[in-house]
Formats: sequence, C-alpha cells, structure tokens
Amino acid sequence: MEIFDVTIIGGGPAGLYSAFYSGLRNMKTKIIEVQPALGGKVNTYPEKVLWDVGGIPTIQAHQFVQNLINQANTFLPTICLNTKVEQIKKQDNMFVISTNTKEVHYSKTIIVAVGGGILNPIKFEIEGSEKYEMTNLQYTISGTLP
Repeated sequence: MEIFDVTIIGGGPAGLYSAFYSGLRNMKTKIIEVQPALGGKVNTYPEKVLWDVGGIPTIQAHQFVQNLINQANTFLPTICLNTKVEQIKKQDNMFVISTNTKEVHYSKTIIVAVGGGILNPIKFEIEGSEKYEMTNLQYTISGTLP
C-alpha cells in the first residue's frame, strides 16, 4: 500500500499548481483527473487567447496548459488520468479513495480542485448538424479585447 502525502482531485489549473506547490514542500503527490488530459476547462478552446492570468503576458490557452503541466511535473507527481473518484473514506489517519477503475488510493491529505467540469459549447440547433461536428463543423472562441 503506497501512501501519498497529498492527493489532488482535479488536474485543471488549480490542481496542477497545487501539485507544484506540494512538490516544493517535498510532499509525495498524486493527481487524479477524470478527463483523458490535464488542463481542465482551458483545454476546451486551445486557441483562445488568455488575457487575465496574473503575472503572465497574453498567452494562448494550449501554451498556458503546457506551461502548467511542465511546472506541475517538476517534482514528479503520480498522475492518474481517465480516473473518476467515486468514494472517499477516512480510515485511521488517512483517506481511502476509491475510483471507477477499481483502484484504491491512500493519502494523508486531499485537495479537491474539480472546478465546474468541462464546458460544453452552445451548439447549432440545426437538424443533422451533429454529424458534421469535429470534421467540418467545429466550435471556437472568437472576439477580441480592446
């Protein structure tokens, strides 16, 4: 049984920074993410330009996510993708985390950084349009700031 100092549920920006910060404190860290990739909602629109991240010049979302992942990996956290937490129990002095993959994880501390889930774009309400999604029809962010 491997016990982690901290397990972070959620691999979006808050979870990734939590992993980096935990690593700075020499904590054995694990990230559990339900999606197949790290980055959270920011992955929804990789071409979007981010203007509102403190201390960072304007940056495209995909590069911002890559920077977060690189930073989080500095201290080599264990990362579990495609894994949904289904139950958390307190047992003695640790948390027992059960997942949809039937794995059980053990941790002294848990950080819940799940956000609001992956965003879904507002889609066309045209009959049959769904058959063109991801081939000829793609949803993106548009617009600019002054």
